[in-house]
Amino acid sequence: MKTERQTRQEKIDLQLGRAGWAVGSRRLIEEFIIAPASSLHESGADYRAVNQFADYVLLDRFDRPLAIVEAKRSSRNPLEGERQAADYADSLRVKHGTDPFVFLANGNEIWFWHRNLYPPRKVSGFFTEEDLLRLAHLDKFGQPLTGAMPLEGIIDRAYQIEAVKTIAERIESAKRSFLMVLATGTGKTRVAVALVELLQRQERIQRVLFLADRRELVKQALGAFKEHLPGAPRCWIEGGTIDKDAQIHFATYPGMMALYQRLSPGYYDLIIADESHRSIYEKESYGGIFDHFDSLLLGLTATPTDFLDHNTFKLFDCPDGNPTFYYGYDEAVRDKHLVPYRPVHVARTGFQIEGLKPGELPDEVSKQVREQGVNPDQFSFEGSELERKVTNTGTNDAIVREFMDNAIKDAVGTLPAKTIIFAVSHNHALEIFKSFNRLYPDLQRKGLAKVIDSAMERAEKTLDDFKNKNFPRVAISVDMLDTGIDVPSIRNLVFAKPVFSKVKFWQMIGRGTRTWTDPVNGQKKADFLVIDHWDNFDYFQVNKDGRAGAVSEPLPSRLFRLRLEKLQILVGRSDSPSATYTVRQLRDLMGSLPLDNINITPHADEIRRLAANDEPWLNLTDENTAHLSQIIAPLLRFSVAGSYAELQFENQTEQLALAQLKADVEEIAKLRERITEHLSLLPASIPEIQPHLEALVAAQTDAFWGNLTCARIMQLQETFAPLMRFRNRRPPGIFVHLTLPDQIKRRHWIIYGPTGEGAFAESYRAQVEALVKDLAGDNPSLQRLQRGEELSPEDIEAVAAALNGPDLFVTEERLREAYHQPKANLADFLRHILNIVMLPSREESISRAFDEWVRQHPRLTATQLMFVRTLRKAVMQKAEITSLAALRKPPFNTIGDPEQLFKLSELSELFDLITDIAA
Repeated sequence: MKTERQTRQEKIDLQLGRAGWAVGSRRLIEEFIIAPASSLHESGADYRAVNQFADYVLLDRFDRPLAIVEAKRSSRNPLEGERQAADYADSLRVKHGTDPFVFLANGNEIWFWHRNLYPPRKVSGFFTEEDLLRLAHLDKFGQPLTGAMPLEGIIDRAYQIEAVKTIAERIESAKRSFLMVLATGTGKTRVAVALVELLQRQERIQRVLFLADRRELVKQALGAFKEHLPGAPRCWIEGGTIDKDAQIHFATYPGMMALYQRLSPGYYDLIIADESHRSIYEKESYGGIFDHFDSLLLGLTATPTDFLDHNTFKLFDCPDGNPTFYYGYDEAVRDKHLVPYRPVHVARTGFQIEGLKPGELPDEVSKQVREQGVNPDQFSFEGSELERKVTNTGTNDAIVREFMDNAIKDAVGTLPAKTIIFAVSHNHALEIFKSFNRLYPDLQRKGLAKVIDSAMERAEKTLDDFKNKNFPRVAISVDMLDTGIDVPSIRNLVFAKPVFSKVKFWQMIGRGTRTWTDPVNGQKKADFLVIDHWDNFDYFQVNKDGRAGAVSEPLPSRLFRLRLEKLQILVGRSDSPSATYTVRQLRDLMGSLPLDNINITPHADEIRRLAANDEPWLNLTDENTAHLSQIIAPLLRFSVAGSYAELQFENQTEQLALAQLKADVEEIAKLRERITEHLSLLPASIPEIQPHLEALVAAQTDAFWGNLTCARIMQLQETFAPLMRFRNRRPPGIFVHLTLPDQIKRRHWIIYGPTGEGAFAESYRAQVEALVKDLAGDNPSLQRLQRGEELSPEDIEAVAAALNGPDLFVTEERLREAYHQPKANLADFLRHILNIVMLPSREESISRAFDEWVRQHPRLTATQLMFVRTLRKAVMQKAEITSLAALRKPPFNTIGDPEQLFKLSELSELFDLITDIAA
């Protein structure tokens, strides 16, 4: 067994040397004499009698201690020297006035102790003198983050401010790793810029590394930091070179892999990892970067949480499976920060579906195959092999025609709006390009469609043209445009290839979600179109009707959570038979998980226990239930629990069981329609259904639905869920009943004439707008307004007189009523009608009002901001909030008591704000 001295000489000395602390230099002192802190204050004490020795002390250029290294032999745990090192550090602080950092080492492990801020943590190596001086500077001059507000010029939306505040509060509470999930298009890079600015302004960090997996993402991030932090020195790391004078470094993961081991573990204060999912933590790829550096770590991703891997949460210290901050696609669409997709246009060709089999080839096809050196009697391919093993001109022509016929067009209505076509391969992209050339040569002369992928020369230049110029309109791409490309004007996405990664699928959808205003006609982008040639939406069980509310939760996960909720009610009611049956259902779901799956393996022991025993299910605490819902339920996305039709029926019958237990008559009536429709589509003539015909008929009668019990519903599920795979498609022409919320948009009657003349608001607005545009042709005041000039009071008076004629009697008050804009003035209405400056919608007005209130209260905590964001959502949904009692009900009571969260003056302001909005 080696002694401590041998460990120091053979290992620790070398490790210190690699960080620039050479043994024998004047900056590294071995066996440094230290007097205990108490002896320094004792007059006449025998100094030598109480001397102690630190194994190493690292000095700055003024011979002041920067750090202590407490060494142990390799057989001992380095943390055993923590108290000894603390005593030495206390003594040096008393003598020199600075608190040295502490390293604890045994030759195999090194632990770093930043005593002012954090407990000891394991690091990959010793820090350089520059690292320690920088940390000491930040310790001395760093300011609290509590109450500090991100710059309004960088971010201004309430959820963005809340995201920065949440991360800042976690930093103040000694957390070092964070995961932020923001839907594509909601500004996650800008949030990162705002966080960096705040931390640098408060002198909590200096040097930052921004990592992304592709050059285009790095380029976009570099542009965002350049725009919003123009004074911060920055550089792009490429080719193994680095500008050490820059404060913010940008790199792709491969670019950093070539360099990172030449930098010290303490080189960066903050690392930002963009698109943080599987590739960044696998040891064989890029995980070594994060193991090497000791820094704050922020992960950014747009991937919905149920699709994130367990190891992603582990890397960013989110053991409960919840990200540090989450703002998803559904919420962003509701808040009008993103746009939804239209009902998905599904179109598959005969070749895609059926393929070709030997002996079935038409003569023409046999001839083409033979000419290419292939025996037609042995030639076959499945539809899924299209563009991998075989290409067919007719198929690609059909895809292009389908796109041109159905695409959302530009403002003129003649050409497709900006579009990405996702191709299978580079050769497939070229074949689609040839189809455009063959079918639409006149448009191709203008450059309508171009191939943009890594195999094309000057692809980045073509991509810039696609982003910023009128042509090309259509980008045909393989992988290069699947993720991270910011082109808000995209209105069409064409899936000309199958996608097998849920993460990638949502990233591709994200290419179309950004908001945008067409500069040609001033119209705001309302939605985008997806043309799916490979049934990708069905593959991922995502709704195709454009209502994105349920897409983030896989059916097995939803089923698990429904059954878990049902079990809690049954146990509470002491319904032992039904509870036991439900436990069996939950155990069966656990048994459907593949334990060899990399995402399941970390939970394998727990899942085996849950699958094998009733006991864990029958003694659930609130903590256990939360764990099952938040950690175990998302794992069900890897389940082999059943087909889509079977799982859908099981979900509906579980919802029915819950509605029956809660005596929710309205919900039972809705579910009856759906369930009986599915039952009616089962073909009575096939052998699998015939043994159950009597039960099938009974389940559609009033007698069955008038005597529901949990046991009868479960019998219905057990009998018919496995048979749902046989159900027919809905017959053509069937009348579909929907129960969607709607509103009457034409009921508002405007009275404007002296004898009671009136019109619906929509009609009145149309007449007023026609009048204003007609007047604009020869009215000098309106012409000045169109040139961008301000109107004088005399101009306003003249226009008002011209409008208040005997036909429409237009006044400012009537316009406010017709447009639902109580604060707009006449000039505002004129600019809106003449497409100069559009009036904000109700949702935009509410968002602006709440965002302004948040900016006026910079010391709000993340919890307060969450409460305000929830309140804003409720106001948008026209909830009646007139008293504190309303704020103590769901969903507010899950966040906190309003009187404990806010001062009375702040609550009063919020109620005034709500009243003002409702006015």
